[in-house]
Amino acid sequence: MTHDGSAAEQRLIAWGDELVKLHDGFRRDLAELRRTAGWSPGIREHCLTFCQALHAHHAGEDDVLFPHLDGLHPELAAVLTRLRGEHQVVARILAQIRTLLDTGDPAELATELDRLGAELEAHLDYEEEQLVPLLNKMIDVPEDL
Repeated sequence: MTHDGSAAEQRLIAWGDELVKLHDGFRRDLAELRRTAGWSPGIREHCLTFCQALHAHHAGEDDVLFPHLDGLHPELAAVLTRLRGEHQVVARILAQIRTLLDTGDPAELATELDRLGAELEAHLDYEEEQLVPLLNKMIDVPEDL
């Protein structure tokens, strides 16, 4: 394949890298939430915004990216099954965090944010390890993503 610098090729080359950039944003936001949990006046709104963005990201992967990859790379079945399961674990923690924002105490919130941090970091690392090299080589990208 020659590299002519076309817009399609630029998108193609950067697609996996863009996923890493997005993940790095989630890592930074979660680190900030963990650092300020319990005493920041804006923690509730920041946390809700973060939870919604992470949920939307995982829903997009589950609904668009993973089915697309299933069709192109059947050898990824076990990887995608694991990633979908991890999305469910993260979703349960996010639900608990949302509940704690309304009813819980700051110490419980901090504990759940730490639990989210451990689960999410492992998930993002695995997803990047397994998918980024493939995404950076893809020539067929789903339109809805």
